Amino acid sequence: MRLEPITGTPVRLPPGRVAVRLGARYRLPYQRLYQRYQTQLTNLPVLRASDFDGRTVKLTPAQLEALNDAFAAYPEPSDGAAGGVFDAQERGRTELFKRTQFLS
Repeated sequence: MRLEPITGTPVRLPPGRVAVRLGARYRLPYQRLYQRYQTQLTNLPVLRASDFDGRTVKLTPAQLEALNDAFAAYPEPSDGAAGGVFDAQERGRTELFKRTQFLS
């Protein structure tokens, strides 16, 4: 399932912002992007869990563009045939070990 681009509508206050509504289908991709520190690197907005329940969120146009670009580059979810839960856990441990080894 590909995520379609988010469209924003201009708002009066605060000036220069757009209002968007984010559904629950955007929560998991955003959390995965946030876990990889993409908010600091690519100007992604910092959102709370309550922002994904359909209420209006006000963003700058640059943040909305960064969010759309990040969701467009978000990989398709795999069906799990490439590996089970334990394989993913092992890859995560290996990745963590490599990071820790680099830092020490």
